[in-house]
Amino acid sequence: MSQLLPLQKYAAVDYNGLVTDNHFHALYQQKPELISNVIKSIYKTNLQGKLREFVDRFPVKEVEQENGFYNWMLQGQHDKNLALVDAETIGGLTISAGTFPANVGSNGERFYLIFDEPLFEETNVLRGESDAYHYLVKKVMDAGSRYKVEVELLTDDTNTTVPSDELAVSTRFSKFYGATPSTLSYQGAEPYYSSPWRMENRPSTLRMQYEVAGNTINKGKNEPLEFGFNYKGEKESMWINYQDLVAHHQLEEMFARMCLYGKKNWTSDHKYLNKDDKTKYAIESGAGFFEQIAPSNVHYYNTYDLDWHLEMLLDMGVGKLERGKRVVHIMTGEFGAIEISKQISAKTASTVTVISDRWLTGKTQPGNLGGNNTYSSMEPQYNVYSWYNGVELRVEILDFLDDDVYFPQRHPDGAGIVESHRMIALDYGEDAGIYRVKPKGVPDYNWAYIAGMRDPFTAGGKGSPKSVSSAIDGYEVHFQKWGGMMIEDPTKVVDLRLNVAK
Repeated sequence: MSQLLPLQKYAAVDYNGLVTDNHFHALYQQKPELISNVIKSIYKTNLQGKLREFVDRFPVKEVEQENGFYNWMLQGQHDKNLALVDAETIGGLTISAGTFPANVGSNGERFYLIFDEPLFEETNVLRGESDAYHYLVKKVMDAGSRYKVEVELLTDDTNTTVPSDELAVSTRFSKFYGATPSTLSYQGAEPYYSSPWRMENRPSTLRMQYEVAGNTINKGKNEPLEFGFNYKGEKESMWINYQDLVAHHQLEEMFARMCLYGKKNWTSDHKYLNKDDKTKYAIESGAGFFEQIAPSNVHYYNTYDLDWHLEMLLDMGVGKLERGKRVVHIMTGEFGAIEISKQISAKTASTVTVISDRWLTGKTQPGNLGGNNTYSSMEPQYNVYSWYNGVELRVEILDFLDDDVYFPQRHPDGAGIVESHRMIALDYGEDAGIYRVKPKGVPDYNWAYIAGMRDPFTAGGKGSPKSVSSAIDGYEVHFQKWGGMMIEDPTKVVDLRLNVAK
C-alpha cells in the first residue's frame, strides 16, 4: 500500500487489470469461491489469519445437511487382550481376598481366570504378560456379569506351578494360539469379531451482522478500498468497504476457532442443553478438533521430557507401521518449539561437528575456531530429529498458539503463554483422516443485506419511489456459515498440554 498525496483519504493498493465490479458484495454474487482467499491474502502481511490457514490445510468432506448429525464408522482392532478381574481356585480361594495359594497348577490342577468380557473359549491357549506360563482353556462359564474361564497349565513338567503374582488383578491376557487333539478333534476356536464404532458429530452454525447508517454513505465513511489479486491466471480487482473487510475477517477467524476449540452441547440421546431465548429452538454446537481427540491421547506434563514424549508416540506405531515410515509431525507454539529444540541440542551437543565456518550445528566451543565470520553466540534451532527405531520427529510452529488475546493464561515462569507450550502430534504422516466438514449443496457461507432507505450499491436510490425492506435510513448486512471438523480416527492424534493450575 502507498500514500501518494498528503490529503489522500485511503492508501492505494497496487493492481493490474480491469475493475469488473464496484463492490465486494457484487463480487460475491459472481465468484463466491474467491471470498475466503481474497480475505486471507489481504491479511498475509501479519499473523492474523494463521489459525484459519491451519484449518484450511485439511481437505473438505461434504455431509448431507447443515442441521443434522453426520456419522462415520471406525473399525476397532480385532486382536485384543483383557484385564484379569480375579483368579480363583476350584475351591473358591481368590486373589482379591488374599487366599489364593502361592503355587497352583501342578499335576494338571485347574483353576479359574475371571474376566468382564466373553473373549476366550475352549481350545484357546492364553498368555499373560510374561511368557513363562501358557494356559489351556477347558471350559467357559457365565458368572453373572462376568465370565469364569477354567484353565490348566500347558506344560511338559507336572511340577510346574503358577506363582500368584503372575495372576495379579489387571494383568492383561490374550488369545495367543490354540491346541486340539490330532486324532478325532471335534472343535476349534471361533473367530473373534470387533464391530466397528459409529462416530458422530454435527456442523455448527455461525452468524454475524452489522448495520450501516445511511448518513455515513453520503459522508463517505464507508467509502470502499480497492484491492487487486490474481484468479486462475487473470488479474482481478474489486472494491470492499472497511466494515465488510473487518466483518469477513472476524467471521472466518471465529469459525476457525470454533472448528478447533468448539464444544458439543448434546447428550447421548441428542438432547441439546442450550436454547435460544426468543425462538426456544435448540442451539446446536458440534465438537471441535480438540474435543474429538481420544481422552486416552490427552496428556499433561509439568516438565517436558523429549524421550518420554517420543516413547509415548512410538507406542502408537509399534507393530503397525514399518520403521521407515514413522514420521511424527508435532505442531506447537513458539515456546514449545524452543523447549523441543533445547532438548535435542542437549542430546546432540557431543556428537555434532562444525560443517561451516559461518554456522555451527551444535553447541559452540570456547574461543574463535579459526573461520571467518564464525557465528558462536547461540545454538541453532532444531525442527527435525531422528530418534530410535526409525522415528523421525518434525516440528512445526503454529502461530495461533501464541495468541495472548484468546489464550491469556501466562506460563508461571514467564515463558510465554500456556497455550504456546501445547504440542499436537499427528500420527505418522497425518494419517488420522482430518477433514473440514461442509454441508452438501450449501454455499461456504450466506451473505445478504437488508436494504433500507439506502443500500450498499446506491447512495440514495435510483428512481422514486423505490421498494425497501426496512424503514431504517441505512442497511443491514448478514453473514451465515456452517461447518466443522472431523477426525476419522481420533486415536491417531495426541494432545500434550502443559499442566498449569488455573
